[in-house]
Amino acid sequence: MLLFYHVGLFWVSFANLIHCQSSPGPYDVSITEAQAKERNCPTACQANLYTNEELDRQVFGNVPFDSKFYATAKNFTGSHPGDLLKIQQQDASLYDIPAGYSFWLMQYTSVGVDGKEVPATAFVALPRTATPGSQTRLIAYAHGTIGVVYACATSASYNGYDYNTWTILGGPGYAVVATDFAGLGNNYTSHKYGNPVLNSEDVYFSVVAARKAFPRVFTTGWAAVGHSQGAGAVWGLSENPRVATSQSGKYLGGVAIGPSARLNDLLSAVPFTVGWGYSNVVVNIFKALNFPLQPIILNQDGKDRYPLVQELQLCYTAQGELNADLPTHGIVDLTSDVLQHNSKAYTAFQNMYGAATGKKGYEKLLVIQSVNDEIVNVTATEKAYKVAKGVGNDVHLSLYHGYDHDETVGASAPEWLQFLDTQFKK
Repeated sequence: MLLFYHVGLFWVSFANLIHCQSSPGPYDVSITEAQAKERNCPTACQANLYTNEELDRQVFGNVPFDSKFYATAKNFTGSHPGDLLKIQQQDASLYDIPAGYSFWLMQYTSVGVDGKEVPATAFVALPRTATPGSQTRLIAYAHGTIGVVYACATSASYNGYDYNTWTILGGPGYAVVATDFAGLGNNYTSHKYGNPVLNSEDVYFSVVAARKAFPRVFTTGWAAVGHSQGAGAVWGLSENPRVATSQSGKYLGGVAIGPSARLNDLLSAVPFTVGWGYSNVVVNIFKALNFPLQPIILNQDGKDRYPLVQELQLCYTAQGELNADLPTHGIVDLTSDVLQHNSKAYTAFQNMYGAATGKKGYEKLLVIQSVNDEIVNVTATEKAYKVAKGVGNDVHLSLYHGYDHDETVGASAPEWLQFLDTQFKK
């Protein structure tokens, strides 16, 4: 039997326990003949889409995309960052999550470009308390890349987009609040992918909102754990002045595993000739911001197909493989002039929205990196670490050998779980 928690704020929309049945999500859209012709997507391209869209559907399983929940809450207008907008309990038996946990969907107000309020969604996983009245330690978890369109919400996945990541926190009995990041789940704004500054806002305000949803349930202290994109967000969080205030409780520190902290360093270490599958999401980084300096990445074939990411709501695998059949994977000829221009764009973004760019850190950060990481190159992380240490931030780098990007999370778990336990005992 699940333990039901009191839900605060009388105006919050609380729905009945949801009994999910399989139903189509926004990612269940097939390309039409007209689209295929307009977007230069011939038979090979369509075959790639069919195969990889099916792989992405497996990420979400049979849990339906709840369009009503993800729609912008009526009480968003006039709300303030950290306000709770919606809370809805799900039928935990339909999710592959740690035993004894309840699973909730939450919508809240966060902060986007130019400090403007935006709605964001998250899931909250709560353990059954061992002692009535005792408080539970809270972790804000920030996920790795899942996509850049609203269909790609981790909270819409049957396991919260777990790949031996956040569920590790179930062993020690942590409560978990896991933001989708603004623009994923809810479509009020576009997703600002790979943006440590703005993504950190979503992480921070998810904690503020979770405390309003579940008053007196959590300890005052809380910490953060992130992987990949989410690790960049956690690094950004450590440099976000908000964590030095008491609005969220007391921030105890964070863990950044395989962090995407500094864009120019990442893309210099793994160029598109190798990491071409990330070309569309990097285009999104700049387009979603209407950034004044746009990099030159896609050739005409790639540009023709790029709108399919939005039109078909393609998530991680399908958008990454969209141009697999093209001779150069839709990438422009990377001449010295193009590379120089792109480096300027990447550096400008990095300076404005990156982590480890010389800003003050407010609490201890454990950075974990595999030297064999095929996505986040170790040299990029080492450079970020040196910059952060150079300005006196309390950052610790732990290197692992023999693990790929995803494997590193589980392989390093004994170390980062011990780190969290130590921080909570302070």
